[in-house]
Amino acid sequence: MKRPSDPFRQMQMLTDRMREAMALHRRRRPARPSLWQPPMDLRATDDAYVIALDVPGVARQEIEATAEDGIVRVRGRVESPEKLSEARRVRGERTLGDFARSIRLPSDADTSNTSATLAKGVLTITVGRRAGSGRITIDVEE
Repeated sequence: MKRPSDPFRQMQMLTDRMREAMALHRRRRPARPSLWQPPMDLRATDDAYVIALDVPGVARQEIEATAEDGIVRVRGRVESPEKLSEARRVRGERTLGDFARSIRLPSDADTSNTSATLAKGVLTITVGRRAGSGRITIDVEE
């Protein structure tokens, strides 16, 4: 097999081979729960911080979220939707098991003013911002 001259393509091929080898190794080990972190975005608006976490396939009752002391903590569990007792796993790329994520917010976050929604596999947590913090107006004397 001829090696591609593009170093990025070589790196991609190496990464693919490593993933396949790791997946084969995981299939040989007994299944055990794992702890992982869902990907997230943190955005700031004028009056709130908005956290969006990807939790596809997670039911509302499987998620616990708390907000205190400037930290939002989210815990939950993703279970395989299929119950295929006789099927052999050929390839597995989905992350399953317990997850946890802690997000430290800036000092002007008001964790007493928090709400959350779960829609289309995205958990959106909105945390208010305290008024009076942030920018300081500087008057210029002439």
